[in-house]
Amino acid sequence: MFAFSTVLAVVAVFLIAWAMEGRTRKPLLALPALFILAMAIGTRLFSGEGVLPVVAGLFLDLGAGLLIAGSYLKLRNAEPRRFLLPAALSLFLASIAYIPTATQQILGRTGSDTATAAAPSDAQRAAPDRFLLELGPDDHISEVASILDRYGARAERAFPTVTLEDDEDLAQYYLVFSAPKRRSALMEALRADRENVDNAELDIYVEAIPAIEVRGGPPELELARAHANDPRLNQQWGLERTNAGELHDRLRSVTPERAAVVAIVDTGVDEKHEDIRDSFDESPGTGDRNGHGTHCAGVAGAATNNAVGIASYNWESRFVKIRSYKALADNGGGSAETVAQAIIDATRDGADVISLSLGSWSPVPPKVEVDAIEYALKNGVIVVAAAGNAASDAREHAPANIDGVITVSAVDQSNRRASFSNRNAGLKRPIAAPGVGILSLKPGNQYVALNGTSMATPHVAGLLGVMRALNPDLSADEAYELLRRTGEDGPDASSVGRTVDAAAAVEAVQANVFASVR
Repeated sequence: MFAFSTVLAVVAVFLIAWAMEGRTRKPLLALPALFILAMAIGTRLFSGEGVLPVVAGLFLDLGAGLLIAGSYLKLRNAEPRRFLLPAALSLFLASIAYIPTATQQILGRTGSDTATAAAPSDAQRAAPDRFLLELGPDDHISEVASILDRYGARAERAFPTVTLEDDEDLAQYYLVFSAPKRRSALMEALRADRENVDNAELDIYVEAIPAIEVRGGPPELELARAHANDPRLNQQWGLERTNAGELHDRLRSVTPERAAVVAIVDTGVDEKHEDIRDSFDESPGTGDRNGHGTHCAGVAGAATNNAVGIASYNWESRFVKIRSYKALADNGGGSAETVAQAIIDATRDGADVISLSLGSWSPVPPKVEVDAIEYALKNGVIVVAAAGNAASDAREHAPANIDGVITVSAVDQSNRRASFSNRNAGLKRPIAAPGVGILSLKPGNQYVALNGTSMATPHVAGLLGVMRALNPDLSADEAYELLRRTGEDGPDASSVGRTVDAAAAVEAVQANVFASVR
């Protein structure tokens, strides 16, 4: 908590004590002391911190100065009480003001992993040096140039490849770069320009939904019959739960209308992995130093019946092509803008399904993510997102809480809600899929079992890819309704929706049942 302002306050109050000490007063010292004290207060007020941290800091600065000044007077056998008593009161008030801030910081760090976590502060969950500005469709960045100049800021188009004809919202987004201390004031100034500015919002932090490695790997199953020749199929209980064996038998003799494209928006994909290279399609997000995206890609579309590694719903790589769009850095972190950009790119490249095993705590989702997903939906893309791993309500987790998204919770081997999984039943399109002990790919031709709604999400995305391969005209509304109607009711279906039944869903597509849900 100590800062430069504390040093200034200590110097200022010490000068005041020195001026008052002894029989000969030194009134001229009061002027520089008051000037330095004003600098200390100004440093706190314009620090860019929230109200509580500023109040706590002011009390701390004053208390530290009074304490040192009082100690000096005590050593000089002067009267110290006029300083020591206010010092004790100031430091007490500083501690009281700091408690909510400290609690929020502690809980904010664990917010993605626990059910009781409080919301992280804006400073913790947003890029400090930039924010997103949206102008009206008829406005130009030059019309707010004077405001940007006043705060020493600069702007650049967020999505330069999107034109007004493509999407009049996304085409008008700008990234505004400014000094962190000036960001809040600049955003308020821009919002006040209602003639030109539609929205200004923080570019919040987004991360890969945390996945937990399963020690010792998943249990091996005793399969009555192996429907595919992938050697690790007996470690994939999730495929057994969703009737993938029956699905594989059905797909053996089926020729898809075309291979559907499933876009993995994540940390990238190791396209050279032995069990994804035959399913991988040229795309920008190659390479994966994190591993999260590669794991998701394997669940969604690993080559099946190729006598290598694991299986997925993607029989002989004929039904699904995996593309990768890197929205997250190697550390698993990104922002609302990088996610939106990846969604835009995947949509423009003709994705059938976009799989989002990422997110952030956002009861009100970032508008830029809402606009990007609406852009994908109006271009015929089915968007699937993880519910989150906080064992809470997915209505507080974006992009899971955005209208039009199919939100996926995780179930365990007994078809119960996984202990970590968020509940999604309060959203419009809830569904569940296996998300505990899910064996999939790890960069470098390795394999690993992980827990998470991140693993459940590509189960659904891969299945939707197969459904689209059989009927490219299947809409997002029809696809979700088929998943819901054909899904299995589990013990916790009232909180996480039905668990997907892959064979039943594909059978319904082949039987043209989708026509009845239009």
